Parts: sequence; structure tokens; C-alpha cells
Amino acid sequence: MRFCTQCGSPLEVEAPAAAQPGATAERRLVSVLFADLVGFTTVSESRDPEETRELLSRYFDTCRRLIGVYGGTVEKFIGDAVMAVWGTPVATEDDAERAVRAALDLVAAVSALGDEVDAPGLRARAGVLTGEAAVNVGAVSEGMVAGDLVNTASRIQSVAEPGSVFVGDATRRATEQVIAYEPAGEHELKGKQERVPLWRAQRIVSARRGEVTSDGLEAPFIGRERELRQLKELFHACSEERKAHLVSITGVAGIGKSRLAWEFYKYFDGIAEIVYWHRGRCLAYGEGVTYWALADMVRMRCQIAEDDQPAVALEKLRATLSEQLLDEEERRFIEPALAQLLGAGEAEDADRQELFAAWRLFFERLSDTSPVVLVFEDLQWADASLLDFVEYLLEWSRSHRLYVITLARPELLEKRPTWGAGQRSFTSIYLEPLAEQAMEELLAGLVPGMPETLKTQILARAEGVPLYAVETVRMLLDRGLLEQEDSAYRVVGEVESLEVPETLHALIAARLDGLSEEERRLLQDGAVLGKTFSRKSLASLNGVEETRAQGSALAPG
Repeated sequence: MRFCTQCGSPLEVEAPAAAQPGATAERRLVSVLFADLVGFTTVSESRDPEETRELLSRYFDTCRRLIGVYGGTVEKFIGDAVMAVWGTPVATEDDAERAVRAALDLVAAVSALGDEVDAPGLRARAGVLTGEAAVNVGAVSEGMVAGDLVNTASRIQSVAEPGSVFVGDATRRATEQVIAYEPAGEHELKGKQERVPLWRAQRIVSARRGEVTSDGLEAPFIGRERELRQLKELFHACSEERKAHLVSITGVAGIGKSRLAWEFYKYFDGIAEIVYWHRGRCLAYGEGVTYWALADMVRMRCQIAEDDQPAVALEKLRATLSEQLLDEEERRFIEPALAQLLGAGEAEDADRQELFAAWRLFFERLSDTSPVVLVFEDLQWADASLLDFVEYLLEWSRSHRLYVITLARPELLEKRPTWGAGQRSFTSIYLEPLAEQAMEELLAGLVPGMPETLKTQILARAEGVPLYAVETVRMLLDRGLLEQEDSAYRVVGEVESLEVPETLHALIAARLDGLSEEERRLLQDGAVLGKTFSRKSLASLNGVEETRAQGSALAPG
């Protein structure tokens, strides 16, 4: 048994490799993670032993949980350092990727833990290295992996900066389609004759193995770490407790709702647990769009293309039902309802409650196998019937692993003021504009070295809305005023004036068209007065009572 040098608490009880009969050694390709606490000595000096022991216990629990979530194995704890391995006892094709994902999450979790316990100096640093090592196949704890790879991984961790993840070149090559890196320089590592080039892992930019990437320019994910952590924790609670949960994410257009959902997707796509992901967008126009978002989700699950003929869609639907539902009677009940949803069957005058019941049963049966995530985008456009179904699903399926995320503008609450109020498991997340410092970091991540005057213009225009800043940078890129350099962009032309990007004109126009006639008139008059104005001056110009101007959502104070 080993004891912590700071508080004297026992760390781990581990059987040495020699005490594990039947272990056989073989060479395997593995990925080794080393992580260590930085600043823990300073933190522990100002706390009593019980507090220090509690802090260490939370750190160890966090390490075990995150490493386990990503399919790794804790090899051992050494003081306040942890060593984990991927590739043994079972290897997967994305072991290196999972190791780096776990390292990034672990470093972020320790930073959050330090902020939570009022210890801002508490940070972690990590090193990941991929290569061949001698593996004791029968070992279950310490002694699983040995060789130069382990020593080198430990030394990579030791030169990493607090709050960062350094990796070796082999790890970078194996994961660069999924993870963005920047050079971390060449370092002298003990036991190595030549300096070793290392890379700093920055962020996840794709789904697992690079299969799904974002379209176009993607800014660094900044300022929403707490909300993402909340999404993750609620998801795992939903899965472990087998209780349906609704998360309503609300904010103005461009504030980062879809980006938050994308970051969550990249997270669970990389963990060991299989998750059934569904995503559907509500449409603001067109015929037959009442349940369009739901139909999108069923098409995704059944791999049905929008241009598939009804006969083909029905065949794919039946194949999915045969795979997911063992009970023939349930299949006969669900198939016509889903076919009607997809427009692949004969139109029937089915009772709405029967349709709801069939659709609900389909997702329940999926959740019997794996957790189910349903993401409804642009819910402010949803028909009342779709909102009714979502509430029905959460009420009747509350004992199933259904994790429902809705992304909507504030107009949703005008349409359905009681949204989420009747749900037993409901969380509301409202996205406020990003702080100026976060917006500066976002721009610095996109365009390092941006001239101060240009940065000031963009920040003033964006007012904390990330999409506005990103679209302005995209406009400059399209006009040849920026050029790409690795994963970032640099200014190469003279920016004389900053126009509103064309991509934002439609967004702004749509917001204006959604206002009432009186609100539009107030806004037009306010524009004459300037960017800021008092209610009194607006009322004088418009000829309305000041109390009516105050009631408008557009009248600043």
C-alpha cells in the first residue's frame, strides 16, 4: 500500500505483476497516458488534512471515471500522478484517439475542480505516447505495460505546461484527423540522445476517426465549457439512472446553440459506450413539415435518404425494425405509424395518440439497447403538435434512457410559455453573449496577430455573438484579405471598412420579420437615434407613451 506524501491517505492497493499467475508477455501497439497535478503542494499547505484528502479523492475518482468512459485502463497511481493504457487487454482501432480525448477532458476537469474548490492554481498536465511496448496480457493492474514507451510518456508529461496535453509524433499522426495540434517544440528527454519533437493537443475537430467534420471555418470552442460539462454530466446521469431527461438550450441566433450540440456529439462519439444519436431540424415553411424533425431522426436511424422512393424507404424501415424489435406484434404496431411519418406508406386517418404511442415505443426499444439522444434544432419553428409529442415522450418514457436536447431561440417561450415546466427531469440552459475576453480569445484562435483596430471593430460589431465574429472573418477570407496558415488565418490585405457579411443579412432580416409591426416601427425610429438611446427620447420621436416603449423588447434602457 502506498500513502500520499501530503496527507498520509492511502492511494491504491495493487498486486505486483509477479503475483498475477498466468500473465504472458507480448509486444503490442498501445497508447500510454501520464497525467500529474500541478500546484497541489501549494493548495494542500493552506488546507487541513481532511480537506486535502477529500480533494485527492475527487481527483482520483475523476481520473478513474474519465479513463473508463474512454475505454482505457488505469494502470496505477503514483502519488498524485496517474498512468493509464489503451490497447490492452482489448485493442481498438482508435485507441490513440481515445487516449488523447481522455487527456484533454482530464486536464479540463482538474481546472474546473480547482475553480470549484477556490484553488485556481490547481491544474493538471498530461502526456500521451503511442508505440510498441511489452504487455503482460494477464495482468489486471500495475505491471500491465513496461518498456521505454512508459518512461518516455512520463517524461513527455513532465515537460508539458500546466493545463496542457503534449503528445509524441506517432500519436499525432494517428489522431490528426480528429484532433487539432500545434507544435510544442523539441525537448530534451532523459534517456534520449536527440531532442524529441512534441505536439500540443488543442481541441477535437471531428467525430471519431475523422468521419464527420464541421463545414467551413470553425472557431475555437471558448466560453461554453461549463455548459458542455453540464450536458455531459446530465447525459451520464440519464444513462446510469435510466431516466429520460430534457435539456432546453435557448439563445438568440448565432449565440452558439448548434456549436454546443456539435461539441457534445464529438464527445460521446469518442467514448467507449455506444450511443444512438438522432438529429432533426424544424422547418419554418413548406407543406407536411409538422413532424419533419422527427421524420429526419427516423430516416437517420434507418439510413433512408430523402430522395429514396417510398418502396425503398419502407424496405429500409422494415430492416431496422427487424433488427431492433424482437417482438413481432410490436413491429406490426410500429411499422404503419413510422411509414406514415416518413410518407412511405398509405395515408391513414390514424388517431394521434396511437401515432404518438407507436413512435414512442420505437425510441424506447432503441434505448433498451443503448442510450438514445434526440436533438431538435430550431424548435422555435416547431408546430404545436411536435411540441406535444416531445412532452408526451418525456412523460410516458421517463424510465428509459432518452436524452432529449432542444435548441431554440427565445421565441419558443412565446409560443409555449410552459415549455419544460411539467417535466420531472428538465434542465434549462440559456446562452448569454460571450464575455469580451472570450471573444478576444476566439478571434485570436482564428486569426493570430489580428491588427488591434480590426479586432476592435469586429468585437464591437459582434457584441458577444460568436457567429457574427466568425462570419466577418469568413467574409475577409473570401475577399482575399486573409490567408490560411496551418489551422489559423493571418491578415494579408488592407481592411479599410468592415461591412456586414452577406450571410448575416438574411439572419438579421429574418429576426426583423419576426417582430410585430409596432416593434419594427420602434426599431426603425431607434436606428435614427443611434446605437443607444433612452426610452423617453424614443417615445418622443415615435409619438407613443414611454411605458409602451419600455414594454418593447427592443427598447434599451
